[in-house]
Amino acid sequence: MSSLTFLVAESFLLIAGALSMVFVAKLAADKSAQILTGVVLGTPVSPAMREGMLFGMWLPWQAIVVGLAAVLALTQLEMANHVTDANVKAVVHLGAFLLAGAGAFTLVFLPIGLFAHLAKLRRGKQRQAEAD
Repeated sequence: MSSLTFLVAESFLLIAGALSMVFVAKLAADKSAQILTGVVLGTPVSPAMREGMLFGMWLPWQAIVVGLAAVLALTQLEMANHVTDANVKAVVHLGAFLLAGAGAFTLVFLPIGLFAHLAKLRRGKQRQAEAD
């Protein structure tokens, strides 16, 4: 495979991967907003339902972002094994580094977000108990 063809394939993989990750991250952010506000499609939901959304929807979307970043980074590294030009190899390694960094960033901040969501839900349950 020529270096130019390889760079085109690399660019396509990097752009498609980045767009996929942004799409999935947006889905996770939408669920996060619903969990934090307690409103889904204009309808208020209970703290128990919000907790179910946290573990059944938000957390899996976050895991998909991490998994997608890992698969794409490993794909990039495997692609680097099939090219001889050092400059093209450097571009591929940069793409793998960016994808791995995005996955690591999400993985590091995932527990922080989870605990922040749980704290917000706990406060909501306390307020609901005080109101009853």
